[in-house]
Amino acid sequence: MLDELEKGPWPSHVTELKKGQYPIKAYARGLGEGLSPWFGGSARIRCEFTGFIARRTKDGQQTEVHFRIYHPSGQFYRTDELRKLLDFCDKFGLGSVETVGQTGDLVMPIQPELADQAVDELRALGTDIGGTGDTFRDSAACVGPALCEYALFDSLAARDYFFRYPAFYEKLASQPFPFKIKLKFSACPMDCARAAHRADFAFVGLWEGAPEVDPTALRAKVEAGEVSGKDLAARCPGKAIRWNSSTQELSIDGAKCKKSMNCIRQAFPAIKPGPNRKIAFMMGGHSKGRSGPKMAKPVALLDDWKSAAEFMDRVMAHWSDRSPHKDRLGDLLVEEGFEKVVDQFKEHLPVEPAGHVVGAPRIVNSSVLTDQERETFAAWADAIAREYEG
Repeated sequence: MLDELEKGPWPSHVTELKKGQYPIKAYARGLGEGLSPWFGGSARIRCEFTGFIARRTKDGQQTEVHFRIYHPSGQFYRTDELRKLLDFCDKFGLGSVETVGQTGDLVMPIQPELADQAVDELRALGTDIGGTGDTFRDSAACVGPALCEYALFDSLAARDYFFRYPAFYEKLASQPFPFKIKLKFSACPMDCARAAHRADFAFVGLWEGAPEVDPTALRAKVEAGEVSGKDLAARCPGKAIRWNSSTQELSIDGAKCKKSMNCIRQAFPAIKPGPNRKIAFMMGGHSKGRSGPKMAKPVALLDDWKSAAEFMDRVMAHWSDRSPHKDRLGDLLVEEGFEKVVDQFKEHLPVEPAGHVVGAPRIVNSSVLTDQERETFAAWADAIAREYEG
């Protein structure tokens, strides 16, 4: 199987693994069995409680430690910094590195006997290990204003701020929580950081009211065949768009706009986000938890991401005091009630919680149930179960 994976005109990952110290025989055995060749292991690193995972091969012949290394915001690396990390990998690791993954950080296998020295040299490069265990995982931010024309706030600066915020920073190297906690920052409602789906605390850029329309620019796009006004209206999920085919004019009802970005993506810059920009602050999202995956729910519309920090710190302390091991923040919000938790700490927010108020802008790009809706559907499910199961 290894021989086959080295054939062909394309680059082979097997050939690359053979260049380093990766246990290629164990990898081959795993391919043949159709199972991972690795078992969990244990490791002890001086003055470190998080940021690494130990493992060993099933035959016990090979061990290694995974370092999870903090990315810079937006995962923007200077080439000289990246070269230093690769040299570090060659010196302390097995010659391989994972730069993309669900964890959001850089993963590097390290020789266990060199782990203590590796931590010191890694810090000398300006980064550190972290993001495992019952603590903060590496916060993720979309590329934001660095590359994206849709960015409505500086997601990179926001991630940097919370990464350095004293109440959060002091917890990076310890495991003070019942389970992991994630912060994610998306600069527009397209949510490229998947904040609404995967973050305990999510920040998503949006605007109040209707998108801004440039009639002259839009008419030019329609006449050139680049955009169809009729199609924009038909595909609007909130039915907020009206297209007058005789006058070639488009209007948008801001009260119905769901901020889907569909019209903006098709017609930008003739249609672009409205001028009254805000940041949707949400909490409780995750893909894994004791009571199943959940979407984050809206807490408030903010003018500044910094204004949520104290509220977040209070909620995290409450979660740590009340929740059993392996309960995510979203599990606590289900058990105690989302509105109850928000009301308990709302004085630490600069604005009143927005929630799902009639006429208020929708501040997530996917469906989120209110507590009342959740109870209704739960009762309905119980009734069906009793009907069929007796």
